Amino acid sequence: MSQKTVVCLGAGYVGGPTCAVIALNCPNVKVIICDLNQARIDAWNSDNLPIYEPGLDEVVKKARGRNLFFSTDINSAIQEADLIFVSVNTPTKKRGEGA
Repeated sequence: MSQKTVVCLGAGYVGGPTCAVIALNCPNVKVIICDLNQARIDAWNSDNLPIYEPGLDEVVKKARGRNLFFSTDINSAIQEADLIFVSVNTPTKKRGEGA
């Protein structure tokens, strides 16, 4: 059986931590977190993560480079994906019921 690949589109407050935890707990699954924002991806690949959650630093350090990767190459990641999470901004409803 070949290694499965999970791709997360969006390296923000939902996608980044959620998929980092998936990578930590599923070491046989390759997890690629993608974002168009190069500075955000650079931060995820550094020691100064762009998001603070208790314990997140340790989660990322254990999985990054093993089966957790951060990239701006969205097209390549999608081609490789077995499963895609879409974790992008939700637009605010401006009119109608629920606005």
